Amino acid sequence: MRAASKRRGVEVTSISRPLRPSDFKEFDLILAMDMQNREDILSAYERWSFKESLPADAQKKVKLMCSYCRKHKETEVPDPYYGGPQGFEKVLDLLEDACGTLLDSILAENSHITAS
Repeated sequence: MRAASKRRGVEVTSISRPLRPSDFKEFDLILAMDMQNREDILSAYERWSFKESLPADAQKKVKLMCSYCRKHKETEVPDPYYGGPQGFEKVLDLLEDACGTLLDSILAENSHITAS
């Protein structure tokens, strides 16, 4: 993925980390790449909500990344490892599409905020 993204001028320098209960408090949006990932996130929320106070509407924060796609019809981001080199390109195409719309959405939601 790093090599494929670097060819597009995107340097991937971060790594993933496990989801934490505090994420449901700290973040406005939690993005899942596929339905299984989304179900796992929602299951974790259910387990954790019995042990600690989490926002009641936190489940609404969990969205599928592809729900932001405009150009692509896929509903899930596939695992690139099973698609060979083209699998990584496909994932990057989907993510670029979704990120553009996601950014537009965030900017529209916050258009009332002005820089000081």
